[in-house]
Amino acid sequence: MTITESGSLSVLLAAAKNAGRPYPQRPFGYFCSYWPEELTLSVGWEPVRLLPPAGGAVPAGLPAFSCHPARACLAAAEGGAYRHLDGTGFTHGCDTMQCLSGIWPGETPFLFVPPNSVLAVGAQAYCAAELARLWQRLAEAAGRTPDDEKLHAAIVLMNRIRSRAAQLDEMRARLPSPLVAAVLRAGQLMPRAAYEETLAGAWNELASLAADEPARTGVLLAGSVLESDDLYTMVEELGARVVADDTCTGYRHFAGLVDENEEPLSALAARVIGRVPCPCRHRDLAARPEHLVALAVRRGARAAVLVVRKYCDPHAWDAVAVAERLRSAGVSVLVLEMETAVPGGAERTRLQALLEMVDFA
Repeated sequence: MTITESGSLSVLLAAAKNAGRPYPQRPFGYFCSYWPEELTLSVGWEPVRLLPPAGGAVPAGLPAFSCHPARACLAAAEGGAYRHLDGTGFTHGCDTMQCLSGIWPGETPFLFVPPNSVLAVGAQAYCAAELARLWQRLAEAAGRTPDDEKLHAAIVLMNRIRSRAAQLDEMRARLPSPLVAAVLRAGQLMPRAAYEETLAGAWNELASLAADEPARTGVLLAGSVLESDDLYTMVEELGARVVADDTCTGYRHFAGLVDENEEPLSALAARVIGRVPCPCRHRDLAARPEHLVALAVRRGARAAVLVVRKYCDPHAWDAVAVAERLRSAGVSVLVLEMETAVPGGAERTRLQALLEMVDFA
């Protein structure tokens, strides 16, 4: 795979590698793909996803059995790594992140609490009211007034990005797995207008790199945050390819558009309610397993790797039902517990065994 050093694609890969640094003007850090980026953009801030840096520090404010993303980001914050941020946004997805928002150093962070049960009576109306409350608070902190026109412009921009990401996701089977992962991660780190323009500029190069490789075993990769491409690279090294990605930092982050013809806050709430099922949001017991089975079948995945970050309760609970349903559909499954996003020899052995089992089936 040859990437033009001065091309748009190299800019995207550099942003993914450097975790978005140097930060753009007026950067605003956030943690979860449920964070409403449109609200942040509409008040003049640039959303930058905070991904865990390398290191295994255990800050005094968190117990040792907290997940690595929470521990590493808190250690980085206490060390001043995020001092240039204009603000930080948390979404209530799990108890650890909720607790992290309460001990975050510096200015009081912003908290978005979407409904846990998205089919509950009044869930969408509640979500719209919660978005309105958050928008008002963001605007006050940014020295702005909530502006429907600016919010609509942000929605249009994010929809263009999500539409392009959907097209890229459909090309997965014909592109190297780590390349797609890096390009999508860049979309959570770069200034959004610059990302949209750069991705459009890289499209011809991406298309030229696409090639059919039918000999590779198709893999569905699901899980939470993967801040590096190492697992994707390992899949490729073992002769397989990630043809479907349901990770928090993969395509699931971009899935679903906002209706540009509806009232903005109501439309944003509708996207939250209608998003691809996540282990931290409850639709019904079968929703997520059935979604992943349908995704595996549609993309021709013969194997599935369910990544559970150590001490991540929502994804650990989710993996049991998902693995059982995938196996019943004829998909071989590996539940892979990892502390960091960098796999080692043990993970390689288990992944290789899974792929050999599929090949000899």
